[in-house]
Amino acid sequence: MMSKQATWGSCRLLRSNATRIAAVLAAAMLIAATGGCGWLAYGLAGGKRKVNVKAQYLGLNNHSIAVLTLADEYVLFEYPKAPSLVTVAVSSRIAADVPGVTVMDPRQVVAYQNQNPYWATLPDGELIRALGVDRLVRIDLAQYRTHEPGNSHVWQGMATANVSVIEADAPNPNNPVFRTTVESRFPEDTKIGVLNTNDQTIQLGLVKALAEAVSGLFHDHQIEVEP
Repeated sequence: MMSKQATWGSCRLLRSNATRIAAVLAAAMLIAATGGCGWLAYGLAGGKRKVNVKAQYLGLNNHSIAVLTLADEYVLFEYPKAPSLVTVAVSSRIAADVPGVTVMDPRQVVAYQNQNPYWATLPDGELIRALGVDRLVRIDLAQYRTHEPGNSHVWQGMATANVSVIEADAPNPNNPVFRTTVESRFPEDTKIGVLNTNDQTIQLGLVKALAEAVSGLFHDHQIEVEP
């Protein structure tokens, strides 16, 4: 005859096994319903998946470059440090990501802008000659904000930038050889904004996201996407 302790242990084991069996049966039913195990295996694993992204322009490889950021009067009034923050972040990201690239110290670029207040009126060919590099990555901030429009209590970083590349040795350096638009958000995983944060945190996160998006134009990489 089994002792009460042994009987209780057997019952606990049976319940544990029953739980496992139920889980296996539920998985089998899902496989049958979906017609295969691929979806189930991914669903049980959860999380985001990685996808390969090809560079849109590879002409920065093994060249000297400068990153220069322009913003309109509205952005400058609301966020006067935005252009320099973007210049520093994008320069750093490109230096880390693009093979063989030599990036001009962003502090020198910002100093050039400060010393030449009318630099934005110069043709791109003159700008790239003045900076003394092979390639100029120009970032025009069309939108840059840290709040939901009309709601100062909800934080949601949003930036839209027109990105162009000027080549010093192009037949006409005044005409960009590459041009596109990128958009970044922070936080990236929500579209309704957040409450408990501050302007500095949102700006730093937004600039980091924008720098990754711009650098991603110039090298093959992987990104994580929702299933």
